[in-house]
Amino acid sequence: QERQGEKRERERERDKGRGMVQIDEKLLRGRAEHNDCCLSNLKEVSLHQQNIEGINRALTRLCPELQILYLQHNLIAKIENMRRLKELDYLNMAINNITKIEGLERNEKLRKLDLTVNFIDLDGLLGVEKLKVNLCLEELYLLGNPCCEYDGYRLFVIGTLPQLKKLDGNQVTASERILAQQGLKELRERLVVAAKERVRQKGGNADLVDAAEVDEQVVDSDDEREVYGWSPEIRLADYKKDLKREEKKQEEQRRIDRERDPMRAAEEDARANRTLFKEDGTPRQCNDGKWQYKVDEDREGNVRVDIDFPKFMDSSMLDLDVQPTYFRVTVRKPEKQDKILQLLFPAEVRSGECQAQRSHNTGNLVLTVPKLHWTKPLVDEGGARRRPTAADRIPTLEGR
Repeated sequence: QERQGEKRERERERDKGRGMVQIDEKLLRGRAEHNDCCLSNLKEVSLHQQNIEGINRALTRLCPELQILYLQHNLIAKIENMRRLKELDYLNMAINNITKIEGLERNEKLRKLDLTVNFIDLDGLLGVEKLKVNLCLEELYLLGNPCCEYDGYRLFVIGTLPQLKKLDGNQVTASERILAQQGLKELRERLVVAAKERVRQKGGNADLVDAAEVDEQVVDSDDEREVYGWSPEIRLADYKKDLKREEKKQEEQRRIDRERDPMRAAEEDARANRTLFKEDGTPRQCNDGKWQYKVDEDREGNVRVDIDFPKFMDSSMLDLDVQPTYFRVTVRKPEKQDKILQLLFPAEVRSGECQAQRSHNTGNLVLTVPKLHWTKPLVDEGGARRRPTAADRIPTLEGR
């Protein structure tokens, strides 16, 4: 079992950088466009079908006010790092690799929990007792889990959680509640015996069933497959197989496209191998996306750059780098080659005082940067002269 556990950990480490998606700020802002990409007061976010393997602390740290969280159809194996979500009302984790009900004790306002089609077996069903402290919990969905095949499944859950109003979409009746409360002790004893027998069938340690504060058991996926024909490891292996097949298909398609359009292939190769600076260190000007832009200088000593980006381009895709003589905007495109816009300023600027803003109406990116060497003109637009000040004097070697 220890060797199997170590093997699983090595596979997880290897998969972190390949195909598996991590919950980070970029992903969250991309799914928060309905809230102007603001995360601190985000109430609802949908992260379904993202191939997410785990819930990290970035989710609860960046979105502490979440009330509705959709995480269905991912590869999540454990409910964890949820304690900061004090306002969480609805959590959907259907079609994942969950084996135990845990990690929700601090979510006091949780009203609806969906764990449909996971891998919660009879020993995992005992984790329902941890939901006793969730006094607001009214709806629970466990359909499609192995534990639902147990005869006393429904009565055990109803008796353990008297606050429930719906279980698997069906209303909890008064007669069911009375029957469950009367036979709860016997139901639990029978469940523990059945859970131990099921763990033995899967090659686990039956003595750890119903023990307090024990680590999750590592069972042989082959034994689990013999019992159910399905397991979290098999689902993960199928995903990896599909991922390899898709990567191979995309690579073959790229090869075909390059053969069909050799000129475009040559442009892509030149772009990948180019340098952004000349031999003397001067920045090169480039515009991969052929975006329209305009560079102006106002009478207040500012350089103003207006770039016509698409209205619905996510701002999280833009990486801006402003230097005293030039600026660069890199448009990050997942699974595609990044595109770069690099332009020289008409004069040297104060890069540290640059202001960048996206237009909500057009999507344009507007940069406003003050010039480094600039003095206010002595004649204004109306032709009136003003009196020179000490700031207008140009420093000389004698004056230093």
